[in-house]
Amino acid sequence: MVTNKDTLKPAYSAKCEGIIWKIILDENKKIIVWECRTKDKKVSFYAYDFKNQVTLLHNFKFDDDWELSINTVKDGILYFNGHESDFSPVQKGLLAFDLQTKKIIWQNFSISAQLFCNDGIIIFDTKILPRKYRLIAYETGQQLSELNVGDLANYRGLNNTIILPSMTEAKDIIDTTYLLTFNNLNICSYYQKKGEAIDQYIRVEKNGEILMTEILNEQIQKISFDTFFVWHNHLFYIKNKTEIVSYFV
Repeated sequence: MVTNKDTLKPAYSAKCEGIIWKIILDENKKIIVWECRTKDKKVSFYAYDFKNQVTLLHNFKFDDDWELSINTVKDGILYFNGHESDFSPVQKGLLAFDLQTKKIIWQNFSISAQLFCNDGIIIFDTKILPRKYRLIAYETGQQLSELNVGDLANYRGLNNTIILPSMTEAKDIIDTTYLLTFNNLNICSYYQKKGEAIDQYIRVEKNGEILMTEILNEQIQKISFDTFFVWHNHLFYIKNKTEIVSYFV
């Protein structure tokens, strides 16, 4: 990493076992959750509370070898979805997990989520065709109301304040860049040749001064679309696919 005297202030960083597979955000509680997977398909989960500066999960695994993936996190409750089988990407089942107590508060493996919205979770029973939709409560998983297909258009998914960079794609990967301007900072991700290989970098500038430069990925083979983002005055990026890094911005 290259920095100068006016360098950015680090907020958080953590390495995980395996590759960071997915990141989700709790807008109200300012909690970030991510899922990691190893080559032998072992899954672990991580969570950090930026509001209280507390690690909630670190390399967490369930006792049972369930095939679970993170879906949504809201108000400190992490929602997992299951899958029809180990080899199927089709989602089946929901499990609600309290990040503070580290306990499952409810689970139902006969339903699938259609939409997480402010009013609750819109679900359907995977065994019933045609689909019959219901709205259930976040806290209990109990039914709030039945819904018709036409009702779905009245609901909107959960919002967040994530800010993503704009991408300038070129025929040559070297000329592809990602740029975001925030709080008088110019944040840029770009590619650079190193011998026969190509490395990916992130650079932060202010008034023409470079505050930080760091390698995101080394010896890459193709363009990476998930480079960095800003959320609640924090810059986030993934380093070497295994480490999440954040700075105050």
